Amino acid sequence: MFKGIRNTIAARLSPTREHWSGLRTDFASRLRHFQDERDAVLQKALERDFTLLLIAWGIESEADIPGILRDLRLRCLFLALPVSVALVFAFLSPGFPSSLTLILVALPCLFGLLITRWRISILQNRAFTPLSRWLTAHFTKERSE
Repeated sequence: MFKGIRNTIAARLSPTREHWSGLRTDFASRLRHFQDERDAVLQKALERDFTLLLIAWGIESEADIPGILRDLRLRCLFLALPVSVALVFAFLSPGFPSSLTLILVALPCLFGLLITRWRISILQNRAFTPLSRWLTAHFTKERSE
């Protein structure tokens, strides 16, 4: 009796192991590709030449930047809206489901807001700054004030 159950469980877990292995391999491949595209020489080149950044981001000319900034600001509004709605829902209906909803909605939206603000800053200043340096400069500036 137990042998049949054990074999059934093993048969059901087998594809899961293969699936996880495939996901792990795919993730490692994507991470390697991302790291290959982000070497220090490329970062320095982007910091020196703003037109390389425009090319990398698919922006045809500096004349397009005001329209892109407008679109990025609109994206900030759209990313803040779900967080606001989930926050109101969490206050009106406190409990685990509303808190979980807030967390699941807020984390990706706040990350998107952070990246969008970084891109806006780069385009406004017309100079590339790596995200880590932008974050440290942004937060140390706020603390010193």
